[in-house]
Amino acid sequence: MSINNKILVAYQKKLGQRIKEIREDKELSQLDVASVCDYDKTTISRIENGRTNITLKTLLNLARAMEVDISQLFEFRD
Repeated sequence: MSINNKILVAYQKKLGQRIKEIREDKELSQLDVASVCDYDKTTISRIENGRTNITLKTLLNLARAMEVDISQLFEFRD
């Protein structure tokens, strides 16, 4: 069974909001995280706004940049 596109977008937004929440709690700017991950600041913005479907590699890079376990990125309500 295929995942409905609306569901995918909803989870992308929730994940992005969670990443932003962690980043702000750590008092990091988007540029700080982007620099560690070797991404553009706009890439971090797109992720946080749920406008991109990110890979596992990207999730691992973000978790490392923010010094959290990857599982913390998924601590949001359905």
